Amino acid sequence: MNARSPRHHEDPATDAAHLITRLAIALLLIGAPIASVGTRRAIYVLVPVGVALTLVAWLLEPGGRGPRQLRDAMLSSAGLLLIGLACWAGLSLIWTPFGVGPSERFVKSLTTFLLAASAAALLPERTKTSNLYLLPIGVAAGAIALIAIASFDPRLAGQRSDPEVSVAARAAFGLALLVWPALGALVIREKAAAAVALSIVVVVAELVAGVPLALAATALGALTFAAALSNANATGRTLAVIGAAAFVVSPLIALGLYEAIPARSMPRILISSISWGDILVHDGLHALLGHGFDSARLGVVAGYLHPSTPKSILFEIWFELGVVGAAGAALLWAQVARRAGRASGMLAPYLLSGLVAALVMSAFGLGIAPVWWVTLLALDAFAFALLQHGQARRRRPSASQIPSGAL
Repeated sequence: MNARSPRHHEDPATDAAHLITRLAIALLLIGAPIASVGTRRAIYVLVPVGVALTLVAWLLEPGGRGPRQLRDAMLSSAGLLLIGLACWAGLSLIWTPFGVGPSERFVKSLTTFLLAASAAALLPERTKTSNLYLLPIGVAAGAIALIAIASFDPRLAGQRSDPEVSVAARAAFGLALLVWPALGALVIREKAAAAVALSIVVVVAELVAGVPLALAATALGALTFAAALSNANATGRTLAVIGAAAFVVSPLIALGLYEAIPARSMPRILISSISWGDILVHDGLHALLGHGFDSARLGVVAGYLHPSTPKSILFEIWFELGVVGAAGAALLWAQVARRAGRASGMLAPYLLSGLVAALVMSAFGLGIAPVWWVTLLALDAFAFALLQHGQARRRRPSASQIPSGAL
């Protein structure tokens, strides 16, 4: 009788690489959601450490997957658009009126995305089932921790919806992002009941934390998920058109509201349109080139812009990067949404739902300026990369499918 091949145990470096990879994923997808409930700075520490561990694992078990995947991603249409948009943002630092502050934030944001891209590229081509389960474990633990803290900590009262004040709000936004790859991991492993339970826990956490924007993003993500189940490709194309149009025509809508509705009778929900419309009327050449990267945030801080200025990626792209930046962002969104709709039938609904949730929160209250939000977006991208690596291992082979020579 042939003994079982001990090949897997003959290479300690490979075993160590697998263990370190699992530790890195646990830090990024379990440690970060839990720690973000209690402190604002934990995510800035855990993400670099997790990426460093993926690099160590890759060095122990080197291969061509890391450089190859990074190269392919950079040379894709979406990758080239992203690089072009980043270069234009870097160039805009030349004419920003706020000194070196925008440069520091640009470096931080760019470094965060590069770290996440590197970690995703260095993942094993086929992730283990145990690694895939780390996604829902982290989201569930983070949601339960948020429910406990938001229910029993009176200091959060009245501050829950302001992400600059409350860690609970930041945690709720993180859950609204990470819940979609976590649900995908459970469904891939054929744990539908657990996926339903996780959805309920996340919604309850968002309710208890008192963050309406996170709830709205989750609800719109659910509607997108329902549409994508029937036809993911058509849903991706529709979202590509809607999102690209939002980037292009949003200033025209703001200007029209500013001109058509008197300031005194402007509904409170549209009050930020007054600020944007007034800026457009007096902006001149800046409407073409923008005011420079991070000028929207610093403009409010310095009193250059009114406090009611929109916190929206739509406004920030136009104000900071002008027509060039808005056109680049519109094309980038269209490419990403269309590619997400063309993903595998198992993965596409979760990708599209995650994209919608991210866009809703970025367009209606968060923008793209906060580094903690940029870090969460990068972490979400890493989670989806892990999900993509795991979908090929969704079912274990039966005994009859195993070749006799392998036993």
